[in-house]
Amino acid sequence: MLFLINLLHKWLKLLNRNLTGSQMVAFTFAMLIFCGSLLLMLPISSADGSSLRFIDALFTATSTSCVTGLVVVDTGTYFSWFGKLVMIILIQIGGLGIMTLTTLLSVAIGKRINLRERLFIQESLNLNEPSGVVRLALNVVKYALGIEFFFGTILAWHFYYGLDMGLRGILWGYWHAISAFCNAGFDLFGDYASLTGHYNDVTLNLCIMALITIGGLGFTVLDDLRRNRKWKKLTLHSKIVLTASFILTFGGTLAILGLEYTNPATLAAMPNELDKWMAAAFQSVTCRTAGFDTINLTDMRASSLFFMILLMGIGASPTSTGGGMKTTTVLVLLVATWGLLHGRRDTVLFNRRVASDTVNKAYIVFSLCLIWMLGAYFLLLICDGGLHRADYVLFEVVSAFATVGLGIGITPDWNDWGKLVLILTMYAGRIGVLTFVLSFLHQKEDKVRYPSENIMIG
Repeated sequence: MLFLINLLHKWLKLLNRNLTGSQMVAFTFAMLIFCGSLLLMLPISSADGSSLRFIDALFTATSTSCVTGLVVVDTGTYFSWFGKLVMIILIQIGGLGIMTLTTLLSVAIGKRINLRERLFIQESLNLNEPSGVVRLALNVVKYALGIEFFFGTILAWHFYYGLDMGLRGILWGYWHAISAFCNAGFDLFGDYASLTGHYNDVTLNLCIMALITIGGLGFTVLDDLRRNRKWKKLTLHSKIVLTASFILTFGGTLAILGLEYTNPATLAAMPNELDKWMAAAFQSVTCRTAGFDTINLTDMRASSLFFMILLMGIGASPTSTGGGMKTTTVLVLLVATWGLLHGRRDTVLFNRRVASDTVNKAYIVFSLCLIWMLGAYFLLLICDGGLHRADYVLFEVVSAFATVGLGIGITPDWNDWGKLVLILTMYAGRIGVLTFVLSFLHQKEDKVRYPSENIMIG
């Protein structure tokens, strides 16, 4: 892995004079996906020695690098241990970001990080300013490895003893810990079943939910919590993220529990109340861009699937391993809209005014996300040709864009054009749709202002 990172670092050094920050982020992820595709096409990557088609290898590499979780071939049965090793490396690099890992390598070899490289790190971590980015990048790696090792050890012990898997269980424990923390949602259980056979496994469920939640909070929030352990001392960003995460997790749990409680194919079939609450909580958490599931999604009611689409669209938080519109974007928009309806001039949260530029950016991100998802939905409906339910297709689009990876059983059925639409959707969702658009645009300041004239709205 160090060799690949070093090679990428050399490529970045050659290109960083001509690329903007947005272009650099887009390029590094594209190169990671391309390299991963070539490795997954090798016969050694498959269990039976066959070679994966390029479009399927590209889809899998995109899904792993963008920590999504959608699959066109079964991870547990198709890939060899070499293929699974390639996938988990792609997940780790994609979750933390290439610029973060190259920063670690540069510091390790004693290389000084110049201002331009700091700006690239700032863009990759979606920060507002370059100050402190190197320290944060190094802390990102420390937090990730520490959390993955801690929960991976618990899972390894559980797989080894609790599920009686032997030495294989140790590898499974750390593999799934990385996949969960990076909000990737890939699993090794096979048969596209995810964790549906373990809905009543308390240790497994709690560990996976904890990893998903911590990974989805964002590294800036984790860093803030480490330094300031009192609520009053936390930054406004951290307060918004923690509040939104709490509301979405517990509100989602209650909603899914209420919608599915009498469904004989899901919660109603579970023997006790604890299993029902845990399954509902797990589905609420996993919608925050993780991709694991303990309930067969095809058995869930249409109302539950629609609610899960809303949760997936919101997603995780900035600087996290998850995707979606982000919790801060949605909460700021809701508060700003509420304020406008009541004639308030400022957007205020926790007795702090949110800058107008931030509110405008939130509106732009929300609009671009909505446009992309609707466009991809339309294209997939064309590719689908009426084979699947329209709400299933919408579920697939949002799952891909928000890098959730929750599959509803139709992903392997897409033709090559449908897979290409999903590949681009996962890619744009991971690097950020605003970053994706800006990588193709050249921004310039308007030097001329035209006369204004009112138009009718609404």
